[in-house]
Amino acid sequence: MVRLIGLTGPIASGKSAVSDLLMQAGCPVVDADKIAHELLSDPTGNVHHRVIAAFGPSVLDDNGIIDRKKVGSIVFSDSSKLRLLNQATHMPILWEILRQTLLLMWQGQRRIVLDVPLLVKFPLLRRLALSAVLVVIVSPEVQMSRLMARNALTEEEARKKIAVQETAERQRKAADFVIENDGTLEELQGHVSDFLRNQP
Repeated sequence: MVRLIGLTGPIASGKSAVSDLLMQAGCPVVDADKIAHELLSDPTGNVHHRVIAAFGPSVLDDNGIIDRKKVGSIVFSDSSKLRLLNQATHMPILWEILRQTLLLMWQGQRRIVLDVPLLVKFPLLRRLALSAVLVVIVSPEVQMSRLMARNALTEEEARKKIAVQETAERQRKAADFVIENDGTLEELQGHVSDFLRNQP
């Protein structure tokens, strides 16, 4: 039997570190952010054309590739623009997640992690496909300081970015297992080991 584990969490919660630890433990990871980046970086692809249709050529860089920072500056201050971006990208991303997951299953993998930041927006996927949902959360203070340091943002820019994300509490409600990631890397490794021990 194949177990599909959903991994999610608010921005700057340390979800990527958890993903890395799961990979080190032998769980292949299908990474929705990486898929989105690859699809947006392909100037011949369907996602490229859909995003340009929605936002115009001003979001392109000098090489004709979609500039994620330009798109981000538009959508993180306007929820209607964020909806436009989601409409342009969500289905192609979901199809690629499905393709990669099926390939891993065909290769004989029996425990696969789906790293999906917007997992709480897909209750049907959670109910029908996932064996467990792992949510990584962090205190608001740590989240703010990590985000400002990681993305070189001002406090106001960081607040705007956090404001359009799903709240930690809503994500916690969708979880089968919660990792609170306010501590050290060693503590995080212990939490991930605990989670894996509890999985069949």
